[in-house]
Amino acid sequence: MQMRDNGLGFSPITIALHWVVAALLLSIAGCGIALMFTADDAQRLGLAHTQNLLGTVLFVVSIYRLWARLSSYHPLPVGTPNPVEVIVSRSVAVGLALAMVLLPVAVWLSRAAAGVAVELPWGLAIPTLIEPSVAVQRVVDILFDIGATAFMLGFALHLFGALKNHFALGNDALKRMLGKHVEL
Repeated sequence: MQMRDNGLGFSPITIALHWVVAALLLSIAGCGIALMFTADDAQRLGLAHTQNLLGTVLFVVSIYRLWARLSSYHPLPVGTPNPVEVIVSRSVAVGLALAMVLLPVAVWLSRAAAGVAVELPWGLAIPTLIEPSVAVQRVVDILFDIGATAFMLGFALHLFGALKNHFALGNDALKRMLGKHVEL
């Protein structure tokens, strides 16, 4: 079994973690939406703990994904893409992997600066390592907002590229990300 990405294809680990991250992001967003519409305090607390746990898992998985992305060869593109599109797509992929590490850290620092521990289910919590500070929290919140906006733009480009490859170009890029062997 291919354990690392190479010039010919993604490893099964990369493919699986790609979809795990997608599911985690959707679950985190779903918890956030549910939090907006839930009035019961017990349910809100449970949803917040679940969202924190999902974010923690996302952070751990993303550390590996960023390392793997930076230390492995990226597979050649399917078809005959424009070189500018290849540069943009690879830059977006690295940016998204980096954001998945930095944004959870920013949430943790913001909460720590507010004097709040990140609480997880089962009575566990991620401790605060910095003293509460309104000024630090403001700076971290601004940095988080900038990073989240950049992430959303990168995510939109990623989706656009995937849809363009599948529908407009009709190539097998999506099949490759579903684990199928494709010819370059």
